[in-house]
Amino acid sequence: MADLQHENEDPPHGTRRARPTATIWQRTRHPGVYVRHRKGCPRAASADARCRCEAAYRASRRHPVTGKVISSGSYPDVNEALTWLAGAGERAEPLLRERAAAGPTFGALAEQWWEGVEHGRIGKRRSQRAYAETTLRGYDRSLRHVLLPEFGARPAGEVSAREWQLFVDRLARESLSRSRIANHLAVVRAIYAWACRPTRRLVAENQTIGVELPPVDEVARDRAATAGEAEALLEPLSPQDRVPFALAFYAGLRRSEMDRLQWDDIDLERLWLVVRKSKSAAGTGRRLPIAAPLKPILMRASMLQGRPERGRVLGRVSVTSGRLAPRATNAWSAAVAAAKQRGQELVLDPIGLHECRHTYASFLMAAGYTLRELMEYMGHSSLQATERYVKLLPPPAGPDGAADRLNAYLAARAMT
Repeated sequence: MADLQHENEDPPHGTRRARPTATIWQRTRHPGVYVRHRKGCPRAASADARCRCEAAYRASRRHPVTGKVISSGSYPDVNEALTWLAGAGERAEPLLRERAAAGPTFGALAEQWWEGVEHGRIGKRRSQRAYAETTLRGYDRSLRHVLLPEFGARPAGEVSAREWQLFVDRLARESLSRSRIANHLAVVRAIYAWACRPTRRLVAENQTIGVELPPVDEVARDRAATAGEAEALLEPLSPQDRVPFALAFYAGLRRSEMDRLQWDDIDLERLWLVVRKSKSAAGTGRRLPIAAPLKPILMRASMLQGRPERGRVLGRVSVTSGRLAPRATNAWSAAVAAAKQRGQELVLDPIGLHECRHTYASFLMAAGYTLRELMEYMGHSSLQATERYVKLLPPPAGPDGAADRLNAYLAARAMT
């Protein structure tokens, strides 16, 4: 495909110069044409003033395929800049005809699909339910930072299955995790599946069918901590970072749920918590029992925030930026090292927020709650999803009250 870029006497409009210049470029009455005046020229300060320098003209336009700004050289006469601009338009026509014959670009398809997804007109392929908010945030990051820079300008129908496989293989060689690669590929597959529908036929076929992901390289997130482990893991964390881990350990909240949690959603006296909005209808509006160890942690967080009646429980802590886990790991490592210096042995097996949620489900199960209760408190839409979370821990005998059963279990385990 031909390129419209020419050698420029000056750097293209909008680019950073290597050193400060004593000239100023201004718009003219001709769209896409700019005039250069030296600093100090009266015309540079006012369009009504008379020019006292040797003006130069330059034309700029966007490349019809890449969308990048391209510029001509500098000309002493405005008509020469206009001539370059007209010639660039003529040279663009074959490119535009070629692009039209090749079909829509991947970027154009992605834009159409994303608009429909954001407004709820396009849902998941199998269930046709709208995508969860957390899923949309991940898809947005994949599109903006990975997929569109790589394939946005390419005609979607021309990107072959081999190229998608090479793309996946390259990400694997760059040590990207399998789950992250799968997330990127899920976006591509969703776009192609939507575009390939017989009623649309925006592209002829889905080139991602059969693209192979790298082997599983991650440990399954199926760990559940004991009551004693949970307390030991929370202790070294800062008061701010302790809150999200405690909410996952003792209330089983998802990241998105604790991210939206407000102070008026919590009843610390009755040990209940309300989830106003969740990733699914099953989890939205649910009320769940919380464990007593969570109460002093939240009370301290409230005190540090000035005892607000409303507002975000996590304060300024983010659970979606990826910075919480490294801070927690560093805190646990420092605690183990400090104990070693004192001649003590401390074992802290790092845990993720999702595994903390597993732990809450296991606490409930071991405390004698039914699977139906677990499904409701965890915000699951099916018992099958709940069963995957449950790790059977030794259940002690305890009272039958909802929050009492949970806290009686934790108290009994702490004494063993």
